[in-house]
Amino acid sequence: MEENIFWDKKITAQKVKEILSNDANPRFIEVASFLLSRTNNVRVIFSSYMNKVIFCKNWPQIKAGMRKNKWKDERIIFWDEIYKVVKKELKLRIRKRKPKPVVSETKAIGGIIRKARKDKGWTQKELAKNAGVSQQLVSFVEMGRNNFSFVTLKKISTVLDLKIIIVPQRESNFSTGGSITSTSTSS
Repeated sequence: MEENIFWDKKITAQKVKEILSNDANPRFIEVASFLLSRTNNVRVIFSSYMNKVIFCKNWPQIKAGMRKNKWKDERIIFWDEIYKVVKKELKLRIRKRKPKPVVSETKAIGGIIRKARKDKGWTQKELAKNAGVSQQLVSFVEMGRNNFSFVTLKKISTVLDLKIIIVPQRESNFSTGGSITSTSTSS
């Protein structure tokens, strides 16, 4: 008897197969993330639901979908290992995205955040938990590798007792200068 992976979703196995056969389908990542979070039965996935090449091509987005929905890390690690094996087995060359250039301002802010985190004696994981963001995002912010949103910056700066100040450099110029400073007072 085949396990019922979709016991709590109102979706048929046939509909899942249809969605997962076309990675251009707008629901592809959502359904693939859900499916892989529910089972570690590799044989069933690749024989009944998803093509190995489509899986490998889309694994980074599927993994991001699993993380976004807070699926179990054990499943993500499991499927990440399957991805490596299948990619090697198929001798696939998956093009890696070019890394985004590091912007000096985000790198400077990242350094301030890293120092404030260390001053509190927190790990990146502790900061992430307290700020309600992922540890990976904290790492990217601290390295200056992520063009993070103001909302993210506010969450992180709030738990670190940092104050965000934006000051115009010149009235005639649209660019802004700014800083992020600690609001905590040490005695």
